[in-house]
Amino acid sequence: MSYYETFLLFLALIFCGYASYTDLKTQKIRNICSLGLLYAGILSQLMSWYLGTTTPLYILGLFFGSGLIAFALYWFGIFSPGDSKLFWGLGLILPLSLFKGLSGSLSFPPLILALNIVIPYSVGLLTYLFFKFALMPNKLAFLRSSVMSNFQIAALLEKLFNLLFFIGIATALTSLLELLDWQPDRFVRLLLVLTVFILIQKMLAPVPKTPVYYVIVGFAWVWLSVRSAPSVPVFLLGFAFFSGLYLLVFVIAKQLVLGLASIALDNAVDVKGLRVGMIPAEQIVRVTEPDGSARYEKKQVAFSSGQDDNIVVSPNPAGLDAEEIEHLRDLAASGALAKFKNQIKIQPSIRFAPVISFGALLTIFCQGPFYLKLMQLF
Repeated sequence: MSYYETFLLFLALIFCGYASYTDLKTQKIRNICSLGLLYAGILSQLMSWYLGTTTPLYILGLFFGSGLIAFALYWFGIFSPGDSKLFWGLGLILPLSLFKGLSGSLSFPPLILALNIVIPYSVGLLTYLFFKFALMPNKLAFLRSSVMSNFQIAALLEKLFNLLFFIGIATALTSLLELLDWQPDRFVRLLLVLTVFILIQKMLAPVPKTPVYYVIVGFAWVWLSVRSAPSVPVFLLGFAFFSGLYLLVFVIAKQLVLGLASIALDNAVDVKGLRVGMIPAEQIVRVTEPDGSARYEKKQVAFSSGQDDNIVVSPNPAGLDAEEIEHLRDLAASGALAKFKNQIKIQPSIRFAPVISFGALLTIFCQGPFYLKLMQLF
């Protein structure tokens, strides 16, 4: 690696260090840091083009690919806008020579960076949650309530529909990858399937869930699954595999993790004590009764959901604004939130800049996805 490329890595770490400092101190990442890194990344790519080590087409792919991943992490409610811009800049400034031992999709810097951020963070969070679970009294009662919540009729029908939805997406995506002659490794393929499924679910969130919607979308995905499968045995094998994956990830693991996170991390705050920037841990939805009256329900959601007129508040990395807080206080004053004791669960404030910085360090030291280094060690 040249002195110039080493300088780029050093510059990236300086920006990450400053972003972590301001995020920990003020819960904000200054634009001079996030945008500065983004501009530095763009300039580094232009310099690489000038030096003949890259092409304009690759620069465009890197720019939009990194931006797309950054936006997706923001859209899913994981990153704040400042975190996303910091990630975008990091994806551009990392020199390609750092990943010279890799090929295929795993040599794409933004993807490597995303894996090195999301996976360690998820593992750390899950470890903490299960540690809290080990210390929790009445474990059986918690497990029973988590499991039984999946066996209500409405929940069962929704999960059956989502299962067909998931299998259709997985089958279609697998066929598309074969058509494009792109064969990512199994881990990346699973990540793609899960990401696309969550993405499409989020895009369809504002659509009214009427019987017509379920019939049309369900039939479309079943037809697509059958049509894409080369044979009946392959279809049945894929159906069994993706059914198990859906059951494990989106039914068992999701319910347990959301329940544990709600108990271990979230705090119930009276609406009078809400402040701008607080991030809700649940969704409050307005439900219109047949007689025209309205009631309000709370829902656990894994990610920020698409806003529509019936959603009062939803988890959002940007946090509550003054208008939303005022609306909640008006609802509390009218008695609409009395059954919730005029309280809403608030997520702990997580500073993601240090997490992103840790992912950048992992990327630099491992020169690729960290789990590949672990596999080499063992």
